[in-house]
Amino acid sequence: MNRARNLCWWALFIPAAIVLQAFVPGLDVLVAGLLILLQERDYKNMFWLLPLFISLQEGMGTRFFGGTVVWYAMVIVLFKLGQWLFEVKSFIFVFLLSACLAAPCYAIDWLMAPLQNLTFNIQETLDKSLVQALFLQVVWRVLSMTRQWLRTDDDAEK
Repeated sequence: MNRARNLCWWALFIPAAIVLQAFVPGLDVLVAGLLILLQERDYKNMFWLLPLFISLQEGMGTRFFGGTVVWYAMVIVLFKLGQWLFEVKSFIFVFLLSACLAAPCYAIDWLMAPLQNLTFNIQETLDKSLVQALFLQVVWRVLSMTRQWLRTDDDAEK
C-alpha cells in the first residue's frame, strides 16, 4: 500500500474513531487501529500512532488516568501470545482475542479506580467490557476489509 493512501486511511480512521467514541461512552475504538497495526506488522507506523492513540485516549478520558497505557500493553501482549496459536486473520483468533480482552478491560478499571479514589461500579464496568469485546470483533473485521481493498487497488495498479 503506498504511503499516501496509508496516511489518508489513518487520517480518516482517527477522526471517525473519535466521533464514534463520543457517541458510545467507555468504548475504545482506537484499539481496533492498534490491532490493525499489529495484524499487518506495521511497526514503523505503530511507532508514531501508538503514542498518538494513548494521548488521545488519556485526553478524552475514556479510561481512568494511566489505564490506557496498561490497556494497550495488554492488547499487545495478548495479541502476540494469540498469534503463536492461531492465524491472525482467522475468525477464531479475532473472536478469542476479543473475548479475552474483556477481562483486562474490566481488571484495569478495577485496579485504577481505587488508586484514584474513584467509585467502581461493577455492573457498569462489566457492561462496558462486554460491549468492548463485542464491538471489537465487528470493527476489526470491517477495518481489515477496508485495508484489503486498499491493497488490492494498489496491486491492480502495478
